[in-house]
Amino acid sequence: MRKRRIVIGLLAVAVVLGLLYWFNPSDTALAPKCIFHSITGLNCPGCGIQRFLHAFMHGHFLEAIHYNYMLIILIPYLILFGIEKFLLTGEKQKRWKSVIEGRVMAIAMIILAPSWFVIRNILHI
Repeated sequence: MRKRRIVIGLLAVAVVLGLLYWFNPSDTALAPKCIFHSITGLNCPGCGIQRFLHAFMHGHFLEAIHYNYMLIILIPYLILFGIEKFLLTGEKQKRWKSVIEGRVMAIAMIILAPSWFVIRNILHI
């Protein structure tokens, strides 16, 4: 069951990344748009993720970072989270989980997301 979830998860990620590689979210009407931004005109903490991934996969790293600066922190965290969930087992997984899903990291994310929301909308970045 665990291997099946891993395979399905990896396939889903591969399909999404493939679509984001071949189709620029800025140029296609089929790319999902941020509902929060559509209603309020404000950028949510996640706005720009699709454009970030598209630019990043094409080697345009500075352009990618421009779309959402918080992803500089979030992507390494998500990679570590994925390693902990899908690749580690036993005692190693428990140790990683205590750090990655621990209280300190949760508080950091609770502070980072709203702070980024306020900063990016005040500075229009």
